Amino acid sequence: MWRWALAFAAAAFALVAVTVLAPCQPEEPAAPAAAIVPPPAPADPTVWMRFRGPEGSGHAPFDEPPAGWDATTGAGIAWRTALPLPGANSPVIWHDRLFVAGADESRRAVYCLDAHSGALLWATPVAPDYQAEPRLHAMTGHAPATGTTDGERVYEVFPTGHVVALDFGGALVWERRFDMSEDIYGHATSLVLHGDRLYVQIDLGKPDIGRSQMLALDPATGETIWEIPRPVQGSWTTPIVITAMGPEGWREELITSAKPWVIAYDPLTGDEYWRVRCIEGDSAPSPIHANGHIFVANIYAELTAIRPGGSGDVTETHVSWSEPGRLPDITSPLSNGKLVWTLATNGLLSCYDAADGALIWTEALGARFRTSPSLIGDSVLLISESGEAITFAAEREYRQVGAGSFGEPVYSCPAFAHGLMYVRGEGHVFCVKER
Repeated sequence: MWRWALAFAAAAFALVAVTVLAPCQPEEPAAPAAAIVPPPAPADPTVWMRFRGPEGSGHAPFDEPPAGWDATTGAGIAWRTALPLPGANSPVIWHDRLFVAGADESRRAVYCLDAHSGALLWATPVAPDYQAEPRLHAMTGHAPATGTTDGERVYEVFPTGHVVALDFGGALVWERRFDMSEDIYGHATSLVLHGDRLYVQIDLGKPDIGRSQMLALDPATGETIWEIPRPVQGSWTTPIVITAMGPEGWREELITSAKPWVIAYDPLTGDEYWRVRCIEGDSAPSPIHANGHIFVANIYAELTAIRPGGSGDVTETHVSWSEPGRLPDITSPLSNGKLVWTLATNGLLSCYDAADGALIWTEALGARFRTSPSLIGDSVLLISESGEAITFAAEREYRQVGAGSFGEPVYSCPAFAHGLMYVRGEGHVFCVKER
């Protein structure tokens, strides 16, 4: 999402000491010959619980993109529902429930829609008496960050610093507010829920002012489980959680990206595992995981492939390749494990080889984009700021295979569930029919 813009809050709590790094390892121990990568849990095709889907990868849980649609005529549209308040956050879905948030200068709300019919089931105001306007960039808006859900509660975050949990009936379960005063564009980092932790990444100002933090909250109560300082510049990236082989076996890693570091933490404790120096500039593109690598990209930096599982500063040992290019400042990269795509705001689409970073092709699309690309089977979907969509073949040459139109601006990433595509436009939520 965005200058995040966008996908998807920092407390004035006392900071704990920075985790001491282990000495740089020249080489990680080889994995045992019999070691097998633990398979990911099967994706539930009726759940899309976070920004860019279950793994933050932008991969749809089905293989055929919509054949074509036009929201102006209604062709290919299952339903369209207007929302009272705007927002650039993406839908999240749990079975038959779809959630989005909206806000303007003085109002904030969470909406629940029926995922099958589009009927508005409830709308809950958030912090209705809070009137202070946060510091925002026009591209960010008042509801840019994507929420998350665990089937019991839905969680949302706003640039005002409010993080809230609502039950599936729309009742407020808990609310916290964090100080966002150093955010120069407005908070747009999306929430991440994993296991029994709700992660709130809060990157503010310059590294030397000590305002950047990562917090793990109890989803049931909102209480802080752990919080750690982050030696990074303000960012609008959203973390991911992966499984990697570490020095002592398989482990989960919470991956974050903000100038100048990509940092991996222990999701349970917040202890730092490893870091790589490779990020420059204000960063909004979020990391992804594919083909055994973390891929990060940002304008003024390079597209970088990092092997996870290290210890300490592994900049010299765990970067498989790093390639320059006209890289994005908003959209996140996409990969199918063989190829990696990046999409600049000005519409320059680039395709790289995931194995060695070689640039395979570029295509100037002649439109502007804030929406990150999505993979649907063997096709890649792009949606422009004006709401025009194209699909192209996920191949080593550019070949357009489809198109569609939403008839209004789109700044959020699509959600995929029930074999359908759900998109938040400037004024509506759309459900695009199956092929």
